[in-house]
Amino acid sequence: MSQNDRTSWFIDSEGPNEEAVELAFAWVQQLGEQHEEKRDAVLAVNTKKQLDGVVSTVIGDQAAKALNKKKPVGVGEAEIQLMTKRIDPSGWQSGPVLAIYPDKDLLDKIDGMYGVTDVLVVPWSKDTVQFWIDTWGASALQSDASGDAPEIDNPVAKEAVDTLDALVNTSTGITHSSDRATCIEIFKTLHSNGISFDPEAIRAWLVAEKGWDPDYADDVKEVAEGVQTGKRFQYDSGRLSNDIMNQWKDAANVN
Repeated sequence: MSQNDRTSWFIDSEGPNEEAVELAFAWVQQLGEQHEEKRDAVLAVNTKKQLDGVVSTVIGDQAAKALNKKKPVGVGEAEIQLMTKRIDPSGWQSGPVLAIYPDKDLLDKIDGMYGVTDVLVVPWSKDTVQFWIDTWGASALQSDASGDAPEIDNPVAKEAVDTLDALVNTSTGITHSSDRATCIEIFKTLHSNGISFDPEAIRAWLVAEKGWDPDYADDVKEVAEGVQTGKRFQYDSGRLSNDIMNQWKDAANVN
């Protein structure tokens, strides 16, 4: 299962909302009852301390203590195990992920996982997770709210991002000097030719549509923002063909 095959949801609530957490665990149970392949679930929290409070109130102290000891817990037909920013789910290969009060680092970790069939986020603060909602075009559970699915509005810029995805080693992002140079050159070429681009939308597109690791997509976003603000980069140019703008325009059907 690739990242862009997953379904993405959030609960439109904030703070220690017991009703929201109850609804979230009911979602896990329902998935397990309806789909046998979705019975191996993951509960993602920033740290084990977040098992206290609302989570333990909803699932019970005994279940919370079991998860704290990295033991799986039954939720109807499903079985859920713990994941934190430092703890990976043991032996887990595929299934839904329930993220309760996650920060960006935890959401990035989930976004980088393979085998995720569905994600449900229960936010502490909606502002903290809005970037994730928009990255995946997530829909609210039991309401009409939804995120803005990532879209690169300028067709020439989209062709340029496709070129970036094709040229660099996506398993390492732009950490290698030559791949970073390619990234810089692409955005400087766009910028110098008056082609607009949104670094945030590009970051979301790389994660949700191209399957990039969120940290590597953040690196691309940083370069794109730097080009827009006139930052001086040291890099070796020449990896792009001299007529690359014409190639992008032709591919985008733009004169």
